[in-house]
Amino acid sequence: MPKLVFIGDSVTDCARKRAQRYQGTPAALGKGWVHHLDQSLAPRFTDLQCWNRGFSGGQSADIMHQPDWWPCQVEGIPQAVELTTLLIGINDIWHPFWRDTPHHLDWALEGFRLLVETVQARSQRMVVCEPFALPCGEVTAHWWPLLQALSTGQEAICVELGVSWCPMQEALSAAVHGKPSDYLLDGIHPTDLGHRWLAGRWLSFVLDKNLLP
Repeated sequence: MPKLVFIGDSVTDCARKRAQRYQGTPAALGKGWVHHLDQSLAPRFTDLQCWNRGFSGGQSADIMHQPDWWPCQVEGIPQAVELTTLLIGINDIWHPFWRDTPHHLDWALEGFRLLVETVQARSQRMVVCEPFALPCGEVTAHWWPLLQALSTGQEAICVELGVSWCPMQEALSAAVHGKPSDYLLDGIHPTDLGHRWLAGRWLSFVLDKNLLP
């Protein structure tokens, strides 16, 4: 039974239902890219299990402090899964801007490394998706040097630890054809079109790398 976990922030959360009674239902996957992926993958794997562990507002260093952040447990003991996907980091850029506080990318990358190392021990394979933004809404020119530095740091950690790195920013920027808000409503959060693009990008990547169980 293939088990897939998706960990992230609001881009992944997408109003997922957290209550126990919803687990194993489409409502627990939210309304975004994880939902679209589950629909795409279900015909391939009749016994597929997908878990959405997106936490709206989550930053790299606080994901593991969230309740039930790792879904596959037996009597409180974490169990291994076949593939985990991580998409995190955009709030490490965004939140200091709207809070008018300094950015601490070193701290964000330390938290990212610890999260990746912890997930690696619980997952046969792991994919990290590059955090992304588009020039509209909340996103200004001041974002880009910081986002590039964060992405470069994340990629270096993935290379060091042997984790698959899925580039996103360049491909997304090319896909929007001058209409960024059609894909990311405020430059950060995907529209339905953006979620479908993200799901397609992920699926193409994992199939190309033969990462699906």
